[in-house]
Amino acid sequence: MHKQAQSLNNLIDLGDGLKLVYQEPKEYIRYYSIYYGQKYADYYFRRSSSTLTEITSIFDCGYLIMKDENTIGGVFLKPNFMSDLFVVPPYEDYKGLAHMLLNYLKKVSKSDEKIILRDIVEEHIPTYEQVGCQVQEVNYWMIRPTQSMKSTLPDGYSSKSVLWEDINEIASLIMRSYKANQAYKQIGSKEDYIEHIKEFIEKYKDNQIMDKCSRVITDESTNNIVGICLHMEFEDYPLIMSLAVDAEHQYKGLGRFLLTHSINISSKEYPATRLAVIKDNRAIKLYEDLGFIKNKSIADMYLM
Repeated sequence: MHKQAQSLNNLIDLGDGLKLVYQEPKEYIRYYSIYYGQKYADYYFRRSSSTLTEITSIFDCGYLIMKDENTIGGVFLKPNFMSDLFVVPPYEDYKGLAHMLLNYLKKVSKSDEKIILRDIVEEHIPTYEQVGCQVQEVNYWMIRPTQSMKSTLPDGYSSKSVLWEDINEIASLIMRSYKANQAYKQIGSKEDYIEHIKEFIEKYKDNQIMDKCSRVITDESTNNIVGICLHMEFEDYPLIMSLAVDAEHQYKGLGRFLLTHSINISSKEYPATRLAVIKDNRAIKLYEDLGFIKNKSIADMYLM
């Protein structure tokens, strides 16, 4: 194995006249926003320039792919990681670039860890499967217009705002709910969900609409938390961060209440609301019943 886990250089020679040239985020965004953000906008519904700039800055491993002196593509690339590969017309050989980059990653990645491939749009999944990559998780983004609408909480339950003192119980609920759902192939730790809830409180508690959209549902007979809906503002639209109902309290209308409440409250300021959902999650039917439309699928994949 050639220098496993080495840091990638500013200039990488792939052979056959191909090379990778590292770009500072503010330079990389010029190509990335058009040839990835605009091209695949229907997968995400919307990719604002501010969000794309944030992504390039967080990853900070954007490379333009050059053939001789011509730019033919770009990619986020570092040992054990690749994401958002795109090609620049008139170049068309996406498959050839993907295979070449994976071969390079095999040389510079830790052999005892997976190579993670993020946000593979559905049309390109076969390209990666041909070289042994496997699908880890498939997601859809869903969207619908907001509107003033009635939301009814079933008898025996009460709702309230998200409070600091409930963080631990909310994290436990999310874990239980996800574990009971066969669509979830991997579950985070309780600490992960605690940090997730803290992020909501720290960033969005002062946003009146996001705070009011987000609800905790309590079973009045036990005073236990049995439902949760957390929101964030993403690309100038509401986005549901987490929606969970305890398995023993499902099919009673709690999920419908959380969603209709969200649609109603967010209509006071936003034209549409969105969520992301794992493929085969039975909640998709509820979302579609409430008017959400589903975009094309995006997959996270891996190569051992």
